[in-house]
Amino acid sequence: MSIITVSRETGSLGDETARLLAENLRYKLLDRAAMEKTIDGEKFPDIPLDRFDEHSPSFWENFTTGKDIYLDRLRTAMLESASSGHIVILGRGSQFILNGVPGVFRVRLIASHDVRVNRLIDILECDQKTADRYCRKSDHDRNGFSRFFFGGHWSDPASYNLTLCTDNLDSQVSAEIIREAYKVSPSGRETGGKVLKNRLTAQIVRNRILYVERIPVDLLEVEADEGHITIRGTVTVRENTARCERAARDVEGVGTVDAEVYFVNPVMTY
Repeated sequence: MSIITVSRETGSLGDETARLLAENLRYKLLDRAAMEKTIDGEKFPDIPLDRFDEHSPSFWENFTTGKDIYLDRLRTAMLESASSGHIVILGRGSQFILNGVPGVFRVRLIASHDVRVNRLIDILECDQKTADRYCRKSDHDRNGFSRFFFGGHWSDPASYNLTLCTDNLDSQVSAEIIREAYKVSPSGRETGGKVLKNRLTAQIVRNRILYVERIPVDLLEVEADEGHITIRGTVTVRENTARCERAARDVEGVGTVDAEVYFVNPVMTY
């Protein structure tokens, strides 16, 4: 298992660096376009991904189910791709989704504001004022995206193994620095593979309950440990506890299931 996540400030050459890094290592690059293709075959409700994608959601979106659907789609695509290893993942909260997985090398690319603005002037072919506004809005949106979906801070240095300032670096040199740092970093990749497998199995069980069987479960949590599944949540129909257990058993690789799903009488709640 070999996984590198790349987070970036707008104007820090992050996209170009991630592409070159993947090419140099001969790894697959998972960017937004590749991720959307990965989840085309899933039975998720159809929601526009760009509604949430690395944007700062409005206040009212905190009260929509679209958030959970988007996050389940995102996790599924990322965990499936990461499980195959040899991959560079660009953005999309990958540093949070894969947090705690041994062997994942998390990188953040930054640059000073003035350098980023000057780069954007060239890239967007716009004036300085527009580039400045674009840069600040991007930072605001990505910070909001991280807080909204993961409860984390995009700029927190503790979320990364390496933070690289590209003020005086081009994308090729940046990619080479990341590659060399990754080569000498502690591995833990065998253990990481097991953790990823468990997380992917748990996500598949969750997807089956919510989107294939369409069982309404509140506060749903699913954990997997080498074929053993634990499901937690509440239902307002007694039969749905057994349905959750049956749905989990139908997933390939699942052995035993503990369904800690409790019936809550909707008449008695207030």
